[in-house]
Formats: sequence, structure tokens, C-alpha cells
Amino acid sequence: MAKLKVDLGLDDTQDAKPDAEAEILRQLSAPLPSPSKARAGSLKTAPRVQFAFSNVPKPIKQAFIDAAEAKGMGMKEFLYHCLRAGGVDIPPMEEIDGRRR
Repeated sequence: MAKLKVDLGLDDTQDAKPDAEAEILRQLSAPLPSPSKARAGSLKTAPRVQFAFSNVPKPIKQAFIDAAEAKGMGMKEFLYHCLRAGGVDIPPMEEIDGRRR
């Protein structure tokens, strides 16, 4: 059986040129930024870090848990709720939930 050779015009010895062309194509084909989704998207895909307090009295922690359960929220969602009430500008939970990337 005869061998078939396919030449795509790329020379394996020129690594810089295909990468540069690919980068230009990637930039040209990138979607336009959406101002409405930029903030929530950046929060959703931001790296996650630990957020903890030093030791607090057990009754305060229990009061926090009870208040979260009374509002039908998890502890993280209730923390965001409290921060929003304090004036911190945080988008709704469904917009920043990292599990739904």
C-alpha cells in the first residue's frame, strides 16, 4: 500500500511562527466583553481562598447558624446576605457560585 503524505504548510522547525499566528487568531476570534457579565463572571472564576475567623464564642456561632436556617440559607449565603446588609456590593449567590462555572 502506498504511503500518503499530507503537507499542511507548517514547518516543525519554526516553532515561533505557528504560535504567533495562533495567538493572533485567538485574539481576533475572542468574544467581545460583556459589561453585564464581566463582574459576576470574574467573581465566579476567581481563585477560591479560605475565609475564617479566629475563635468566636459558641453561642454566637450557633446564633449565626440558627439565623441562616431561619432564612433558609446556607452559612456562606447568609454571610453574603449580612455583608450586603452592611453595604458591601456582592452579586446574587447564583451569579457567583463557583460550582456552576
